[in-house]
Amino acid sequence: MKKIFLTVILASIFISTIVQAQQKDEARFTSEKFDKAVPWTHLNFHNNPENFQFAIVSDRTGGHREGVFGKAVSKINLLQPEFVMSVGDFIEGYSKDTTVLNEEWDEFNNLLEPLQMPFFYLPGNHDFSNSVMREQWLERYGKDYYYFTYKDVLFITMNTNDGDGVIFGQDQIDYTKQVLADHPDVRWTFVFMHHPIWRYNDINNFTEIEEALEGRDFTVFAGHTHRYMHEVRDNSNYYVLGTTGGGSALRGPKFGQFDHFTWVTMTNEGPTIVNLKLDGIIDHNISTEETGKLASELLNSTKFKELVMLALQTASSGVKSFANNFNGAELKFKVENTSDKPLFFKGRFFHNHHVSPDLDRIEEELAPHTSKVYTINLEAVKNIPVSDLDALELDWTMGYEVPHLDHPFELSGTHKIEINPQPKAIEFTKDEIFLDNIEVAINQPFDKLDLHYTLDGSEPTEDSPLYKSPIQLTETKTVKVKLFGENGASSEVVEKTYAKTSPLKAVKKKSKPGLAYAYYEGEFKEIPAFESLTAKKKGVSNDLDVETLAAGRENYYAFLFNGYVEVPEEGVYTFYTYSDDGSKLFINDQLVVDNGGSHSAKLKEGQVVLSKGKHPLKIEYFEDFDGQDLRLGWEGPGVKKGEIPAEFLTH
Repeated sequence: MKKIFLTVILASIFISTIVQAQQKDEARFTSEKFDKAVPWTHLNFHNNPENFQFAIVSDRTGGHREGVFGKAVSKINLLQPEFVMSVGDFIEGYSKDTTVLNEEWDEFNNLLEPLQMPFFYLPGNHDFSNSVMREQWLERYGKDYYYFTYKDVLFITMNTNDGDGVIFGQDQIDYTKQVLADHPDVRWTFVFMHHPIWRYNDINNFTEIEEALEGRDFTVFAGHTHRYMHEVRDNSNYYVLGTTGGGSALRGPKFGQFDHFTWVTMTNEGPTIVNLKLDGIIDHNISTEETGKLASELLNSTKFKELVMLALQTASSGVKSFANNFNGAELKFKVENTSDKPLFFKGRFFHNHHVSPDLDRIEEELAPHTSKVYTINLEAVKNIPVSDLDALELDWTMGYEVPHLDHPFELSGTHKIEINPQPKAIEFTKDEIFLDNIEVAINQPFDKLDLHYTLDGSEPTEDSPLYKSPIQLTETKTVKVKLFGENGASSEVVEKTYAKTSPLKAVKKKSKPGLAYAYYEGEFKEIPAFESLTAKKKGVSNDLDVETLAAGRENYYAFLFNGYVEVPEEGVYTFYTYSDDGSKLFINDQLVVDNGGSHSAKLKEGQVVLSKGKHPLKIEYFEDFDGQDLRLGWEGPGVKKGEIPAEFLTH
């Protein structure tokens, strides 16, 4: 009986201690008041020490991979943080079908069921991209941006989909600034958001929040890009997290592409941060601006963009080996190192039943900012038609030695080389139309190959003119070129046509400043047939600020702009449209820029020859959802590339 009594007493003390600890924890937790729904699962915090730990999960959707997020939940339970934060994109979303949305939210919340500690929601663009999804969020979770404090640390969650596009609404800006003003003496501040809005250059208003954060210790976390990145801004750490099941090439931590959750330990000196890969632990500075630059340069080196296959002539007939049966060829490819570090390159050709290379292994180091052209002679193993040839496969590894990393910074892969003499690395002058004359420059990366050309439509031979300097054209011509090596080896013909074009005539018409516009509403998925629609309103605008002209409507509308563009000189003009979603630009009723379709902000261009004076201009534009923007630019004789000033646009 004494043992039983003692056990009961000890159990009571233990339970009482736990209850007191939980009550003490909940007393430390403060937040604004919520009527019904709240944006967290529960407040059963784990642990009592002032130095607490929490986890952060990143994007689950945007091409999500089944099972990864659930695996992360189980791993988090093993580590027992006190709670879990997030940076959004929980469901695939982008729908107005409430049945679909409810199913997706129920699926996600079922994944959270096994989680033993509180989970704090934050909206991403997949969760909060239209009015129906907004209503669902608010009904389920109460607010889309909020704050709380825990153990004298301030946590602020923000909604980067609050305004139109990737921007904060003014109410949220004012709210966040007030929260910061009300909590001036916390020991640390954490700010969470979905889009890394500080990287959006001149189209974000996060600078107001950064100004309010001055003078305090803080850390910022975001997601969205599916690529991990750490950077320091004004002595504070900013993190863009990778994925927790979202779409990713998974090239590895050095490329910022890996599944993980972030582990934060709050200490008296500030937070310590590491990344826990689902099968290991990763240091917080694994992917930096330095390694990001290296990654870009390494990816560029591994594309094998500068490659050419030259056909050989048979000794007896002089017929090219690609004309019928394969008789042999010469392969040339260039490896370029654009980085400041030596690049190691290892390659070998897999066995091929039809083609035998005279060099099957390569292993060497390229000095910084150098390149090397490799020449491989290919012999025919069998007398077989070219169309039946198997592709040649180059197994390669490239990378750099980076001292502070545990392993080489490298990539490996297999590059398939079709037995086809089509050179992919020849570049022509970009412009395709001209007024009086044009200078055609042709670039190819192989110094020891001769480039011959013709202008009369015939196929170039070694007797055709040798390209040494830009070709001057004064009339419409098709430029055909061909690469020639030793022993009669040559590539296929590559060609481009340059058209001499008469300028479109200007019109003589009095006009007034601004473009006339007509505004339409509807759930457009492409540029509509405006002639079949009735405009909601009409007017004149001195710019193309569709957001202001739409008067607060965020999605599903269209504009038709009409007027004139004043051309200062006769010549070839390049026009640009930058739009979200689709747009088309017509000048003199000729389609010049086709930027149509439902898409995020995209720049497209087109060329036209214009005479001096006024030319009829028409812009068709529609807005689907999530972002609205329309800009018009030009470049031409005496005109630098940029947006068209208002004084050149009239109606």
